[in-house]
Amino acid sequence: MSEPMSKGQNKIVQKPGDLLYTFFTKERLGIQMVRQISEELTRKQMIDPQLERAGWYLRDHSKVKIEIPVDGYDAEPWNGVTDYCLYRENGEVLAVVEAKRTCEDVRLAEAQLTHYVTEIEKHQSFRPFGFLANGLEIHFVDVGIAHKREVFGFFTREDLENLLYIRQNAKPLSSIEINNEIVDRAYQHEAIRRVGEAFANGKRKALIVMATGTGKTRTTMGLIDVFMRSNQARRILFVADRDALVEQAKDDGFEKFLPQEPCTRLRTYDLDTTKRLYAVTLQTLSNIFEQFSPAFFDLIVFDEVHRSIYNKFNEVLEYFDARQVGLTATPANYINRDTFLAFDCTDGKPTYLYTYEQAIDDRWLVDYNLYSARTKFQRQGIHGVDLTEEERNALVEKGLDPDDINYEGTELGIF
Repeated sequence: MSEPMSKGQNKIVQKPGDLLYTFFTKERLGIQMVRQISEELTRKQMIDPQLERAGWYLRDHSKVKIEIPVDGYDAEPWNGVTDYCLYRENGEVLAVVEAKRTCEDVRLAEAQLTHYVTEIEKHQSFRPFGFLANGLEIHFVDVGIAHKREVFGFFTREDLENLLYIRQNAKPLSSIEINNEIVDRAYQHEAIRRVGEAFANGKRKALIVMATGTGKTRTTMGLIDVFMRSNQARRILFVADRDALVEQAKDDGFEKFLPQEPCTRLRTYDLDTTKRLYAVTLQTLSNIFEQFSPAFFDLIVFDEVHRSIYNKFNEVLEYFDARQVGLTATPANYINRDTFLAFDCTDGKPTYLYTYEQAIDDRWLVDYNLYSARTKFQRQGIHGVDLTEEERNALVEKGLDPDDINYEGTELGIF
């Protein structure tokens, strides 16, 4: 069984295709050993295998080339030399990798990487993506679009092509009309818009808290529909901790409200990766998530997230680079602080909140009344003399004397 991972503990494959890997951390290598690793050794022993794991085989020069001058690809490196260039099929550079030795803070090389991708952009139809790597950490950079962020591994060629498509074709979420055939209540529309605003402001996670019975499934489908029609997400995953919720999302969600989109349920024995909509239990995902690249999904929705993100399941939340939305019906004041922090709600408030009380005031839910009742046993008690012959025999078989059973109703409490 592998140990729980965290960012900064990137997997190193022993050889291409080998599923065995080693975690490299500063603590395990030892500070002195880290200092002794040169950039050349860092690249050879750590970064090269990480690239190969994502399908960037260094022997295939149609995919990867090293030490490429950025000034028009001339022989003379007037403006610098990239450490790695990752190519698309037509020969254009999809991404640049700037490598540093393990003891260096790779984030300090962002200006250098920005210069490289800006220069390369002058010679092709788009600006490449970028990665900063030192063997211990990998940071993804989309210059001019988003802040750099740490990721679990390099993205595949397919991932980068998908991100390029989204970059070139995405529309603002706020510009897409919400489908009233999916969600037709004002508070559901507001929930979708609040999430859109959070993402438009640079956040990559959001938390929706809605009372039971107010339509979380419909709201989720409406949100997914907006993401897909805006070209901001092409592969979406719905995760729940119970089988019934996964089936509900697939049958009563995807197939009912988004019938035009191919969907599937992921299982350990059936990893169909050709669809656009996916549903899975958290338990299954925790067993298969490493079979996907960190950037495979564009949007992940976690249902009942307050009880799903801890212990061994937390690594799933951190592994994927997708934007994430957490759903829960648990009242906000009962949600653990860590849940808020996990979804970038640092002020202890969810991205959107629709309470049970508000739903009652709006007449979408009906309040309950407590009814006090006493059972037959509480009214009459339990007396051996009143038991049936069958009940008396059952007690005898268990070694109990039926005549010793003599309880008044007041002695039977409610547990």
